[in-house]
Amino acid sequence: MSKSKNKVPLKTKLIVILLPMGIGLVSAMFVKYKVLLPVAIPNSYMEPSLKKGDTAYFNRFYRKSQLGIGDVVIATSPLDPNSTFIARIIGKPGDSISIQKRMVFRNGTILDPTMFPEPSTQSIALIPAGKTEHDDMNPVTVPEKHFFLLADNRELGVDSRTLGTIQESQIIAVMW
Repeated sequence: MSKSKNKVPLKTKLIVILLPMGIGLVSAMFVKYKVLLPVAIPNSYMEPSLKKGDTAYFNRFYRKSQLGIGDVVIATSPLDPNSTFIARIIGKPGDSISIQKRMVFRNGTILDPTMFPEPSTQSIALIPAGKTEHDDMNPVTVPEKHFFLLADNRELGVDSRTLGTIQESQIIAVMW
């Protein structure tokens, strides 16, 4: 006596196999292109944290209220809406930011120097032409709905010292 096998139609087999694969593929594509933003680091402004040519992943879905001091973000330049830059948040709305003798102060308190890692090699010029040895900046108060951003490699980086404070609407993504 042989047991009869229930024949499953080919169409049902294909649906059972291809439907989950399709849903997985669409989900992966959504995360890759809409949630995560892979960025090839174009310059040495954030060295040694992010080296030129490396790839860093940024999260496009974040809450502005969750942005904190030390977070690395991508922001649109206020001078050119087609240009973006990567920098670290140093000041939030209401903070007073100043730089004295190359030390960064937030609300009168020195920021932890380890927030700005030192380059392991001296291949990066420490003080390019046009910069002062002390890199001083008078106090700036960060307005509401703005942030003060500073590049890790302050000698080369473009940041809020030259661009001014950055509106929260200009922040595109935060590093994952």
